[in-house]
Amino acid sequence: MPAYAWNGLLLALSLAAGLAVCEAALRLADTRYEQVAEPPLRKYLWPNTRAHPDTNTPHKLLFNSFGNRQHRDFSDHDLRTGVHVALFGDSFTEGRRVPVQYTFAEVLDHLLNAQAKTPSHATEGATGGARKTRELREGRADAEALRVHVHNFGVEGTGPGNQYLRYRGFAHKDRLRHVFYMHYLNDFDNLRTAGLYFLSPTGDLVRRMRRPPSVWIRFFSGLRLTYLALDVWHRLAGTANAAQPAKPVLDGDLVFEALLSRWRDEIEANGGAFHVVLLPPPGTAAQFHQRVESGLFDVFDMRDCFREEIPGYVWEDWRFKSDGHFNEAGHMVAAHCLYRFLESRMGLERASDEALARARHFYYRAFADDTDWQGQRFMPAAPWALPTPVDAAEAVRVRAKHLALERGGDDQRRRIVREVRQGEPLARGGGWDVYASPRHRVVVYIKSPCEEGEGSGRLFMHAFPVNLGDLPDMEDLPPPEKGFIRFPLDTASWREGRECVVARYMGAFAFAKLHTGEYRERPGGDVLWDAEFPFPSAQRVAAVTAAYRREYDAFANAAPKARSDWNIHVRGRRLAFLKAPCAAGDLHGFFFLHMYPSEPSAAADELAPGGFAYRDMHFGTDVAGSALRLDSVHGLNGKCLLATTLPEWPVATISAGQKVEEAVLWETTFHLDVDRFRRVWTAVRSKAPTARGDFDIHRRGAELIYVRESCAERNATARFFLHVFAGASHSNLDFDFKERGVVFDGRCVAVVRLPTEDIDRIHTGQFVAGEGTLWSVEI
Repeated sequence: MPAYAWNGLLLALSLAAGLAVCEAALRLADTRYEQVAEPPLRKYLWPNTRAHPDTNTPHKLLFNSFGNRQHRDFSDHDLRTGVHVALFGDSFTEGRRVPVQYTFAEVLDHLLNAQAKTPSHATEGATGGARKTRELREGRADAEALRVHVHNFGVEGTGPGNQYLRYRGFAHKDRLRHVFYMHYLNDFDNLRTAGLYFLSPTGDLVRRMRRPPSVWIRFFSGLRLTYLALDVWHRLAGTANAAQPAKPVLDGDLVFEALLSRWRDEIEANGGAFHVVLLPPPGTAAQFHQRVESGLFDVFDMRDCFREEIPGYVWEDWRFKSDGHFNEAGHMVAAHCLYRFLESRMGLERASDEALARARHFYYRAFADDTDWQGQRFMPAAPWALPTPVDAAEAVRVRAKHLALERGGDDQRRRIVREVRQGEPLARGGGWDVYASPRHRVVVYIKSPCEEGEGSGRLFMHAFPVNLGDLPDMEDLPPPEKGFIRFPLDTASWREGRECVVARYMGAFAFAKLHTGEYRERPGGDVLWDAEFPFPSAQRVAAVTAAYRREYDAFANAAPKARSDWNIHVRGRRLAFLKAPCAAGDLHGFFFLHMYPSEPSAAADELAPGGFAYRDMHFGTDVAGSALRLDSVHGLNGKCLLATTLPEWPVATISAGQKVEEAVLWETTFHLDVDRFRRVWTAVRSKAPTARGDFDIHRRGAELIYVRESCAERNATARFFLHVFAGASHSNLDFDFKERGVVFDGRCVAVVRLPTEDIDRIHTGQFVAGEGTLWSVEI
């Protein structure tokens, strides 16, 4: 091996070893990033801890059945009664850095309930004289009707796009009477970088199509070093941004307004109210008002409340010394401000400052006196807390409510396994028993016995939505390997003695049915076993199947646009793959679309840079508005239907197919508007070409047109190269003729969109691999 190869190998090994050492050192020395670098379901199924930023005292992180960072579940009775308040936001709202009972969501819950009815610990004047609330449509005035439930939907590291999807996916969103979006400085950046939404040319908010994350993205997402680097970058960027006013970004502002407007309209349609809260860190309010038109939303500036309630207010006193988030005292004041904001809106009589201070004293004292509590303790001083008698039994009740999951006395994962085993398996195969817990939104696979080295296959799950709402990507489930089980996002796996368990968290989404089984070796390989079962009810499956059949018939009654292994149909903006008969093996692998726009547009430029949009789809997954659906592989006619929605901009040409990993199983290309090429030829045939090669080349606006009057097979099969130079940039737009052109009346016509920037020169021609260039011209 040459010396340079040895040097390169040594360098690569040194970098890998250094990365491993740094990652190990970070994991041992600092726990700040342990939660974001771990799969969510692992946190949901068993306790993790988080260290307090200032004292390094650990506290637990648990997630309830809704996936929220609240150490308590909400029963069916809770969901049917009372007033429900929901908080959506990022790390400020989720509050991982403090024990859960000190987050402003939990403190607000206690204050609202303490003032909405007279608890046993209240002294004279401590209740605020609450009466009926205007929100209680049921007309009840008893204690149950006056209960308030606060849900903390905050998720660290997310933006408003992700938070809106959490709202849409919440099965009980029609019960939410007050929904808060908690805005912070980085939300505009998060909305842009997440790229979940864009505006169509007509101004409609459109969910962006996205590709599944690569193996490298998943790998680096699991390293804590990744989050350390991002943290340093954001701190540096934040310092730079703080020194100068935020620069408005017009498109981002319009998307932000459109997203919040749609969110508000959906909440109001469900009978609720939507509120925007501007968090108190400096610059948040100024940024929001600079970028969002005033009067569009019900806005509450929490910074003003902090200034009014705190003499000599300084933001640094209410955040951690070593971290920019709320400390315990900051959460306390935020809860107070939200309570004051909700008072009139919920029909509560105004509570005195003394009444609230006494209610706070009781709440915090209930945890400070807890002999079982091992984490950071916090007790506010006067005037925020005024001593009042504490009923010991009531204090136990409060602790039991807010720390229910911590005090359960058992591991959450073992409880779920015991619960599902009380019923019969919904499917069996390959030694696996498959159970489902709709209450916990978890599907559980159990294999017993499961010996070391077993599980050379790979479990898979395809989930079919009841409606066409947004759903998370569903991935294949990992097998046991070398004594342990690897797990992708939202999947947890473990060994318990001679038993293997795989648990898949389904989120708060409704599915008509699940199709699951096991590949022999790899995704798309031979299927060892497979099965379908309803999730959660057979009645809903029947209704959805009827809807699938109607859509299948509507497509099947018209001639397809293209035929291959599947028939491809287009009706309006709906595109569908149809196959009959259809077997389970036909569903393995990914379906792909290359979509070429027929004319320039802002939406096409944003969604399809370089001239085409690429979309990967998998049966059972909803990708950015796509409905990938099945009309029964097993037992119901054996027909398969996969349908998706085309972009808002006009699509001229579609290349579609199916692949397993990088192997293409089949592929076809067709044009939605064949007459367009005849119109283009008619428009340029009498004009002198811009350049000549084997094809005459015409430049017309943003289009480059290739025309050949007498076209042989070789002319239409050799690949075209197209290199566009603009300043220091170079765009490679190579293409096959079938992607951009058609043959009619013996002539060839192809149309390619050029980039929008000023172009210095174009180099184009045709080549054949192994033979070289057939012809080329410079323009």
